Amino acid sequence: MTEPRSPDEVAAGWYVFLREEPDDRELRRQFEVWLQKSPVHQQAWNEINETLGILSSAPFERKKSSVTGRGSGSAPANDRVGARRVRMASLAGAVMAACVAAFVLVPDLSLRLRADHYTQAGTTEDIHLADGSEVILAPRSALAIHINARERRISLLRGEAYFVVHHDADRPFIVTAGSVTTTDIGTAFDTRTEGDETSVAVREGAVHVSGLGGISLERELRSGDRIDVKGTRVDVGSQSPETIGLWRDGMLVSQGNTIAEMVAVLQPWTRTRIIIAHDTLATRRVSGSYDLRHPEASLQLIVHPYGGKVMSLTPWFAVVTGR
Repeated sequence: MTEPRSPDEVAAGWYVFLREEPDDRELRRQFEVWLQKSPVHQQAWNEINETLGILSSAPFERKKSSVTGRGSGSAPANDRVGARRVRMASLAGAVMAACVAAFVLVPDLSLRLRADHYTQAGTTEDIHLADGSEVILAPRSALAIHINARERRISLLRGEAYFVVHHDADRPFIVTAGSVTTTDIGTAFDTRTEGDETSVAVREGAVHVSGLGGISLERELRSGDRIDVKGTRVDVGSQSPETIGLWRDGMLVSQGNTIAEMVAVLQPWTRTRIIIAHDTLATRRVSGSYDLRHPEASLQLIVHPYGGKVMSLTPWFAVVTGR
């Protein structure tokens, strides 16, 4: 999913991600490696920062002129001012493209403010709660915790989490995710929510699930049971208990899932936005095991049997095409 890109494009990408994820040490380390790799990289980085500094301090009309490239006339070929404006327009365009990508990929800042824990793309977090319960938070996920002497409540704001609950008869363990509330009866279970879709799958023990916001749902789930809610539709099914929560070990197992479903699960494990540009390919079903820690290679393996190809259009977007 990678191909050669100009230093300006890469520098623009680094500018956006470093500003949006200032505390990501691994991102900073990778940036430093890239920066020191070539004098050309250093030059591109300096020019990106210089250009943005000029644009931010210039009057509005001057910014507009710089970005659009409009002027009072054609500049001579040797006009340094004109050449500089062209250069600024090119760099500003690269930064604007990167900002569009960041708008899609970077976690919502308001979500981060509401969350007690959130994870970035490709990273998980082990959370040990004060009551002895454990939570493993999947990539690009966020949750809020409210535990006191009377109650234990968790809000999964986005993404996926695996819960191993310490039983306490006096304080039920309640997880709200999307339109579903799960009340633990002493168990290990997985919950995922994204948009209007929420799922709960039980690996051990039992839980009680109920619907919110007009969702008709009151059910007890035991080991191997799962529910999937999309909008107001509720589907109840089952799967092998040992396959529930395998993402904790970096494994993605498909048992006849569609490619669209596989991409949705794979997406949080990569910073690259994956777009399926072939409707028929999206509905194809695949079975097998894939490595979440190598999402690019796994995506290739998922789509290849149906003639699918993965094309990288920018450092942040990959398009899946089919025949």
